[in-house]
Amino acid sequence: MRALVTGCGRRLGFYLCEQLVAAGWQVTGSYRSERPELDRLRDVGVELVQADFTREEEVGAVVTALAAHEDLALIIHNASAFEPQAADPAVQLAQFDQFYRVHMAAPFQLNRALAPALARQPNGCIIHITDIYIHAPAPQFAAYVATKAGAHSLAMSFARELAPAVRVNTIEPGPILFLDEHGDDWRQQVLAKTPLAREGGLEPIWQAVQMLMKNDYMTGASIRVDGGRALAAI
Repeated sequence: MRALVTGCGRRLGFYLCEQLVAAGWQVTGSYRSERPELDRLRDVGVELVQADFTREEEVGAVVTALAAHEDLALIIHNASAFEPQAADPAVQLAQFDQFYRVHMAAPFQLNRALAPALARQPNGCIIHITDIYIHAPAPQFAAYVATKAGAHSLAMSFARELAPAVRVNTIEPGPILFLDEHGDDWRQQVLAKTPLAREGGLEPIWQAVQMLMKNDYMTGASIRVDGGRALAAI
């Protein structure tokens, strides 16, 4: 069976590709920017497609790559764009457009084009990676959170539309892996509001992915993997 993982160039997407290959899957991964570490994925047989998801035609290139295979059974929408809201309203609009295209338009385009292939498999599955903060949006991340919430709504719509042939679920990560720019003060502030009081790492997301892949009676579900962080955020 084959899986598509978007945003495979680093962090979670890279990790999920490695785990899927180790579990015996054929994997196609999309990435925006070339990185030396991508050679590790190539070495283990991951088919890589470079695509900027802000460009519709480049999303189409991912669809074209998958058309060469008849075994697509899983899509993980992991590609994401993130930055704080700019002070300039004109820049804010450009940010919103970028986030919308990456978090909503590209997944919509991929789901619409690839659903027939998934439906041919006995357990076709789509997983959207969203964010716990869709339930408690912060003003400084308004465009990011709004489009992640849109991704959630999109997933729920597809769950209804594609049933019973294809299942669609979401995973809502919390503080699983801090960014390099997150300073110690910020990290401690977040962890102080996280009941499990630690950074989760990537393995818990993989565990949730595996559960959604295997449980064929789950669709339209959202799983929080956040160490309880949402309890303080809501």
